Amino acid sequence: MKSKLLIAFVGVLVCTGALAQSNNNVPATPSFAISGFATVAADGLSGTTGGGSIAPIIVHNTKEFQTAAERLDIKNKQARDYTPRVILVANDINLGELANQKGGTVLKKVGVVRVRPNTTIYSAGNGATISRGTIEIHGASNIILRNLRFRDLWEFDPTGKYDKLGWDYVRITNAGQTHSHHVWVDHCDFGKVYDGQCDIVHGSDCITVSWCHFAGDERGPHKKSMLIGHSSNASNFERDGGRLNVSLHHNWWENIDDRAPRARLGNIHCWDNYIDGAKYATISVTKCVTLVENCFYRDALIATSFSHAKDSVSREHAGTICIVGSKNENPRVSHDAATADEKLEQENNFKSNVTREKLQFNPPTDFKWDNHNELPYQYTADPVNAVPALVEKFAGTGKLGL
Repeated sequence: MKSKLLIAFVGVLVCTGALAQSNNNVPATPSFAISGFATVAADGLSGTTGGGSIAPIIVHNTKEFQTAAERLDIKNKQARDYTPRVILVANDINLGELANQKGGTVLKKVGVVRVRPNTTIYSAGNGATISRGTIEIHGASNIILRNLRFRDLWEFDPTGKYDKLGWDYVRITNAGQTHSHHVWVDHCDFGKVYDGQCDIVHGSDCITVSWCHFAGDERGPHKKSMLIGHSSNASNFERDGGRLNVSLHHNWWENIDDRAPRARLGNIHCWDNYIDGAKYATISVTKCVTLVENCFYRDALIATSFSHAKDSVSREHAGTICIVGSKNENPRVSHDAATADEKLEQENNFKSNVTREKLQFNPPTDFKWDNHNELPYQYTADPVNAVPALVEKFAGTGKLGL
């Protein structure tokens, strides 16, 4: 059993410059190998390996989980960042027991665990549940999260804005001048949360999110799923510019309001994602370049946009959207536009503002990328009509056969 678990998490596919390979036959069991920006050699790493092939530390409760992830068992603080670790989560974990994050009106105790570099965290079978807290990648690199379920970090906000509490399930961010990079989030399941289900901000780079499930619940749609790039302020251009290179593939969003994803400044490659039910789905603004390839949208009000809210064309905060081989099925009927920005948004819904031949990604800061018209890695895109069934079957926890 141990060898099977280790094999599932070892191995990195390091790829260089190519467009998608054609794939007309959907495999019965897809490849779940790492791909996308997390495989790119950058910032001193050749790719994302997490804790590598070492034997896992098995954790059963919240304290064990925090100790293993933050290396609290290692007295030398400098050594904590250079000690690789594979963590197998054997039981559900209630991070609220830590009570080290600001609580709310209903959830009084909320916790956060800050993962050290060179770490793999995963669970076997149908996946352990992480509740009432945040896994934060805080200026750390070479992190893998797989087969984890996130729940119970939401409470009703009567304002409807959900901006009072910064509760995210997974937050990839900086620590001072140190940005996070090389992170792979795979086969995780994200339930309703107060703020972001998986946010990638503050100059984080070389990120892949794959085969994950993001959803609301019986209480209603989840409001804000994924934010890439925390702000459009000019002061953030220096930190975020050339970073926020993110790949999103084979993810399933359902019953959400917004952000699948909403992205600023970076380069976002979306392929084979399935978005079923959203007011605002894939939003690319503030000089962000987003390639939407073989993605399937259903029941969306605005499937894609390059002008949105405060990050609008009128404010000179437009982004770039290039749509290739994607589908927008049964779109919601738009109401009469109340503003010029809203009218522009509706008129350009699910429309590219650059052709694929002329698409140029933003030049990166921390790695070499010779041809900005192509992706700096190889990948295989499944046919768009196969995406709903494929993603529904294989996205989320319990699909890795561990």
